[in-house]
Amino acid sequence: MTVRRNQPWGTAGALAERAPIAMSNAELRVAIARQRSGDAPAMPIGLTGGDLWRVVGAPAGGADRLRSERARTAPIDLIEVNADGETHWACIGAVARNSWWRGPVVAAMSAEAFGRWRLAPAAHPNDGRLHVLSTGVDQPALGLAQRILARRRLRSGTHVPHPAIAVRRVQRAQYLFDRPLGLWLDNERVGRCRELTLTIAPDAAVIVF
Repeated sequence: MTVRRNQPWGTAGALAERAPIAMSNAELRVAIARQRSGDAPAMPIGLTGGDLWRVVGAPAGGADRLRSERARTAPIDLIEVNADGETHWACIGAVARNSWWRGPVVAAMSAEAFGRWRLAPAAHPNDGRLHVLSTGVDQPALGLAQRILARRRLRSGTHVPHPAIAVRRVQRAQYLFDRPLGLWLDNERVGRCRELTLTIAPDAAVIVF
């Protein structure tokens, strides 16, 4: 069940001895991809690093904490990404762009942070929604001066609201770009695409932190 407003998220619960531990975005995405493909059994994944670990407060203690009474277990949503017919999974966010400085940009987030940036300040890892921000897609693109200012505000999350940045909370978003855009999943470039479908998968994985 996705998180509800003003209710606690997750429960006390330690990580199983043989469960995977992810120290980075890349390690978490690999573990998720293996579980979704059936190459690994579905089980909670421990976090000791990466953007999602920072979102949940960057708890110290490493693997020892994960296997102690201080650990918490919680469900998370995933983003199913179909790019030109190929399916991928993202745990934090998917970004399509060729440049931050010109042209269209689409960022679909399931959590608020992307590296040092609070791209989607209203997002929660288990709210059952994609938080999609875009410019130059269904509205005029930000100009260069506006992009410089927005970039400065990304750390604090004050780049929104902005009339040239569309913000939507949806379960699915589809795009057909005029030309292929680079695609980043959880801050890792995975290729380029022209057709992009993003779908939120509620309660699709479990983390321990």
